[in-house]
Amino acid sequence: MNGRLNGKVAIVTGATSGIGRATAVLFANEGAKVVVAARREERGQEVVSEIEKNGGTAFFVRTDITQNEDIKNLVAATAEKYGKIDILVNNAGTLTTFNFLEMNEEIDFDRTFQTNVKSYFMLCKEVIPYMLKNGKGSIVNLASVAAQLGVPMHTAYSASKGAVKQFTKSLAGEFARSGIRVNAILPGLTNSEMVPVGSDFEKAQIDSVPMGRAGKPEEIAQGILFFASDDSSFCTGATLLIDGGHTAI
Repeated sequence: MNGRLNGKVAIVTGATSGIGRATAVLFANEGAKVVVAARREERGQEVVSEIEKNGGTAFFVRTDITQNEDIKNLVAATAEKYGKIDILVNNAGTLTTFNFLEMNEEIDFDRTFQTNVKSYFMLCKEVIPYMLKNGKGSIVNLASVAAQLGVPMHTAYSASKGAVKQFTKSLAGEFARSGIRVNAILPGLTNSEMVPVGSDFEKAQIDSVPMGRAGKPEEIAQGILFFASDDSSFCTGATLLIDGGHTAI
C-alpha cells in the first residue's frame, strides 16, 4: 500500500466480480473510500467485508446501471455519505456473442448499448457536477481491444466499446480546463465471470494473444489505478491498452 488514493472517494461500478472487484479492493488498499456499486447485494457486501477486513473503507449501493433512478441514487448516496466524489470508474458492462444476421435489435443491440454506453453517459452526467465543485476529478472508462479491432460475432459489443473510446476523448476535451481528467482502459482477453479460466471462449481467443495467456483482473486494475491517481496528472483523453500484445501484431 502506497497511499496513492489517500482521502479520495471512488465509485466503482460492476464491483462484485472480475476487474471491478479487483479495482475496488486495490483502491481501498491505496487509501480510497470505495463505493461498491453492483446489482448483487450479497456479493457486494462480501467485497465490502473483504475491504474492511484489510483495514479499508467501503460501502455497497445496489445499482442496476441500466436504470437512471439507480444511477441517481448511487451518486446521491455517495455524496451524502462522503460529501464529495473524486473518482468514477465506469466498469460494468455486458459481452455479447451473436451471428449478425440472427441478432435481435432490442435484446442484443439496444441492451448492449444501454449497458455499455448510455450508463457511462448518465453516470458522468450525475458525477461531473460534484467534480466541478471540487475543481478536480478523474473518470476512468472501461473500453476494450474491441474498440481497436474488428471482432466477428461481436458487432454490438465492438461498436459499443468504440463508442466508449470516442466518448472518453470528447468528454476529456470538454472538461480538461476544469481539472477533470477522463481516460479509458482497453483490456484484452481477461479472465472474469464472462471469460472463465479454461472456458471455450478463452481457448478460442488465446492464440490471438502473443503472451499466450489471458490477463488477470488485478493486472487491469493496476492500469485503472494509474489513471485514477495523480501519477497520471497530465493524462486526459488517453487510452491504455492492457492486452498481452494482442494489438501489437
